[in-house]
Amino acid sequence: MKSWLMLLFFFISVSNGVNGQDKIIAEVKENSKFAGYHIGVVQIIFAHNNGETVFFDRTSIYSVGFPFGLTFNTSGKIKIDLEVVPFINPYIYSDKAYEIHLLYHPGILYPLSNGWTLGLRAAFEIGQGQFGFTPLINKSFKRDKGAMFFFEIVAPGRFGPEKTSGYTQLGGIHFGFSF
Repeated sequence: MKSWLMLLFFFISVSNGVNGQDKIIAEVKENSKFAGYHIGVVQIIFAHNNGETVFFDRTSIYSVGFPFGLTFNTSGKIKIDLEVVPFINPYIYSDKAYEIHLLYHPGILYPLSNGWTLGLRAAFEIGQGQFGFTPLINKSFKRDKGAMFFFEIVAPGRFGPEKTSGYTQLGGIHFGFSF
């Protein structure tokens, strides 16, 4: 009789341990700090500086970027997004073929309803000597297997590179996929 009780106690302990581990694994998944990642392409459409607005068809401001980033959850609704954007500036009517620079673009994202998100990023343009901020509004569309397509309207504001450069307001659009 004593051995049966010990065997029953053993099976109850093992089964509770398995359920407890499953519960811990489920809690870890629910409370994961990693929310996902994204890749895309961003195109600046216009720039406004010192009373003059120029559009992307002018080769002096034309550039295309290829953002990729990692998104992390916080204890609240806000998400932290660490993005890096390599930019290519081709010079069609110049002896210089192209210029490449890197934008370090960390920020916060605030999800709204129906796939909309508001965000604000800090901007440090390595190789350009500019810094600033980028407000954004994003709309995502769910696809199969957890992937999402999104488009984003961005309004980068930049200072520099020279003291006389002043403030430049840009506008652009970013398309991409998040996973």
